[in-house]
Amino acid sequence: MRSPPARAAKARSRRARAAALAAAALSALPSPAAANGVFPSADQIVFDPADPARAVARMTYGLLATRDGGASWRWICEGAVGYDDTGAVAPPIAAAEGGRVLAALSDGLAIGAEGGCAFTRAAELEGKAVIDLSVRQGDPSHVVAVVAGPRHGLWASRDGGARWASAGALLPAGFQARTVDVAPSDPRRIYVSGLAGGGGPVKGAIARSADGGETWETSVVPGSTTSREPYIAGVDPRDADVLYVRIASAPGRLFVSRDGGATFEPAFDTQGFVRAFAISPDGTEVAVGTDVDGVFRAPSSTLSFERVSTVAPRCFAWTEAGLYACASEFLDDFTIGRSLDGGATFEPLLRQACIRGPLDCATSTSVGALCPLDWPRIAMMTGHEDCAPDAGSPAASSGANASATGATGAGGATTASGGAASGGGGAASGGGGAGGAPEVSAGGAQPAGGARPSDGGCGCRTGGGGAGWAGAVAAACLAAAAAARRRRRA
Repeated sequence: MRSPPARAAKARSRRARAAALAAAALSALPSPAAANGVFPSADQIVFDPADPARAVARMTYGLLATRDGGASWRWICEGAVGYDDTGAVAPPIAAAEGGRVLAALSDGLAIGAEGGCAFTRAAELEGKAVIDLSVRQGDPSHVVAVVAGPRHGLWASRDGGARWASAGALLPAGFQARTVDVAPSDPRRIYVSGLAGGGGPVKGAIARSADGGETWETSVVPGSTTSREPYIAGVDPRDADVLYVRIASAPGRLFVSRDGGATFEPAFDTQGFVRAFAISPDGTEVAVGTDVDGVFRAPSSTLSFERVSTVAPRCFAWTEAGLYACASEFLDDFTIGRSLDGGATFEPLLRQACIRGPLDCATSTSVGALCPLDWPRIAMMTGHEDCAPDAGSPAASSGANASATGATGAGGATTASGGAASGGGGAASGGGGAGGAPEVSAGGAQPAGGARPSDGGCGCRTGGGGAGWAGAVAAACLAAAAAARRRRRA
């Protein structure tokens, strides 16, 4: 890969100064106000396989759901799903058959139904630490998950996550799973990334199965260690032998295997983190996003990458409707955006001040009962404002304009099936690896279950005596970004 041009270094410097300013302001808050230690942001987005207008984004303070292609977003609190953010947890999520939203938790698997209003638990996995999960692209009834135990194991569902059963043999002794994916073109081809000791030094490895988990083979990912763990980035939708793996550390690296995970060769290098990766729905292109160098795109046949944008994405999801990205609103002017030109430009779909409120659910549901009580805190933290266009305005009659309202519909989406995608992150059916598992901080120990530490950032979790201050500072950061947008438009 060619080195980024000189202007990339200038962009990195500007980003570093802006991030340092936000971090300094928020780190000065009392510790109760910074409980989860992250700036309000998104790091995974998944789409309903049957309805591309419906999507769910994983935020640092719960989930956001849209039912209109991104024109409006509503909040789902952590408590309704079954976790809390006091430990900066970020459960991998997936969208499966029947409109179900699945979340991998440290004590089971949450299943969201009724459009995300009601979350129940998978009885077969109750009390088990679900590390990661992935929905097979093209067949949303097929879901796989890796579960912790004395020996980690594979579980599978054939009805979109409603019912589960242990699948095949346990993973090799000593193998600590991190991410999982199933090949779109071959449902029996399963890949799991993780750490393996085998009696020697612990190294990053891939466990691969060609028979649905009945037997496993392992291979070492070059240069991976306990502080540079391997995460599955994606599997080529046309060829089950082509596997992409990213290293969850800085300097970052993306590897490709063209022999089913037996051997790997470097495909992309960056001084920062490889936060996002996606394969186009037809498999002909791949996109990589880093936190310092921006967005790169390449033909999958050559992997000759070209830098196309300075946006620093935290996740990707590539569908027929475009390349979707999570980003830092403070730095990149949007939290979720869509690109119609392969990542060169992004149309904002979500700015956090424009969140409409809690998802509109009956009070008999978990979301309807719990989330409205905590909404004032989130509204303060995000600088909530009414972003709806005035009645009779051009935007009101012809659709919300992104620059005017901070949100716009996805538009033109015809199918939710898309290429593999990951972020810091995620897949269209997961993040972090192909299944949505966020990476563990360098050198950090892996928690017991799927809820793992989010990327580091600025403390914005409110609570205790500092709640108002935390919200005010977070809102001020987001408001500053909004003011800058207005100045540019003036």
